[in-house]
Amino acid sequence: MLLGEPSPSLAKINEMNMAKLEEKIAQLDVELERVAGKLERMKRNEPPPEDKIKSVGELLVRLNALKAYAVKRLEGKAERKKAWEEKQRQQGRM
Repeated sequence: MLLGEPSPSLAKINEMNMAKLEEKIAQLDVELERVAGKLERMKRNEPPPEDKIKSVGELLVRLNALKAYAVKRLEGKAERKKAWEEKQRQQGRM
C-alpha cells in the first residue's frame, strides 16, 4: 500500500537488487523533474486547469513517496551488505 492505494511499484522495488534500485532512483529523479515542470507550466495557463493540476500534484506526491521508499530500501540493503562483509572478514580471521 502506498498512500492508501495498492501499489505494484512497491512490490517491484522490494524485488530489486542494489544496482536496479540505483537505476530506479535515477529514473524517479528524471520523472519528478518532468512532472514538476509540467505542473509549473499548467499553473501558468489562464485559466489554470484545476482538475489536471490536482491530478498532477497527486502524481508528484506519489513519485516522491516511491523515491523515498526506494532510497530507504537501498540504504537498508547497503547496511545489510556491510554487516555481512564484516561478518565474513571476522570469520576469516578466526
